Amino acid sequence: MLRFAAALKRSSTVSLMLPSKACVIDWLAKIFVVFGLAFAVFSCSAAFPEKRVTIVVPYPPGGSTDIFARSIAHYLSQLWGQSVVTENRGGGGTIIGTQYVSQAPADGHTLLVVAYAYTSNPLLKENLSYQPSSLAPLLLIGTAPSLLYISAKLPAQNLADVIALATDSPAGLVLGSSGNGSSAHIAAELFAHAAKVKITHVPYKGMGPALNDLFGSQLMGIFDIPTGMVNVKVGRLKAIAIAAAERHPDAPEVPTFKELGVDMVFGTWYGFLTQQGVEQSVQKQLHEALTQAVADPSVKQAIARTGLVVQPSTQDEFKQFLKDETQKLADLLKSDGVKITID
Repeated sequence: MLRFAAALKRSSTVSLMLPSKACVIDWLAKIFVVFGLAFAVFSCSAAFPEKRVTIVVPYPPGGSTDIFARSIAHYLSQLWGQSVVTENRGGGGTIIGTQYVSQAPADGHTLLVVAYAYTSNPLLKENLSYQPSSLAPLLLIGTAPSLLYISAKLPAQNLADVIALATDSPAGLVLGSSGNGSSAHIAAELFAHAAKVKITHVPYKGMGPALNDLFGSQLMGIFDIPTGMVNVKVGRLKAIAIAAAERHPDAPEVPTFKELGVDMVFGTWYGFLTQQGVEQSVQKQLHEALTQAVADPSVKQAIARTGLVVQPSTQDEFKQFLKDETQKLADLLKSDGVKITID
């Protein structure tokens, strides 16, 4: 009994081998760091979009761009469960809207719809208020050929009549466009060169206002994509010729310029950009979402109504496409007899 009591006394004095306070703090710190990093990675990948996404259309309301931009915005809103809106910021031959997006926070929540003027402006305008390199290509939506429309009130019925009108008029053929440097502007200048006629170019802040003046006979004609055939069918305009290698399925009755002896093939395109500083992971999400959008049947139908041929691309393909379009215009501007100026 005495031996047991002694043993018990000795055991009660033995101290437990617990870790030091410093070791505990170190272990806890490491655990917090690991869980913190895991949470941060999860948050970054799952947060986008974390607020409303704005698609900026650099034209006034009423143009063909609005048709598919709103359709895509509706699809993305349903896909993300987040508000996606379109915002028209027209003027300056798309420069105002493009500058706005280039200066927006580089978080992927502000997108820009671009067309031909995006590649022509840097070549035709000095002292741009934005750097093209500040924007990143996301997706090429599609392309469309240019078609010459004239006022239904003009007596001309075909291309020969239009050329005769241009020859007889002191101002030549008065053609409107959606802005300086736009595809409609370049098409008009190309037509003047190819057909050897005089034109007077009248730039507007978008295709909508230009068409309104054409309907009112303040203009003689305009180059636009095949969506304008709607106005031909209701008697507002006449379709004269299309600048394509072959006739368009939406306007099979309209001859090509080449059929009529004028060597002219030209068109426009549309795509999406965001800020260059947007993280690559977010750019990838945006590209994937936009690719899904243009593949959706309802969105494809809206795009088709504008006359665009859907040609979705990878980001690298769109980047190369923009380089090629820029180079084509640069080569054209070096050609003899071609002079395109912007006021």
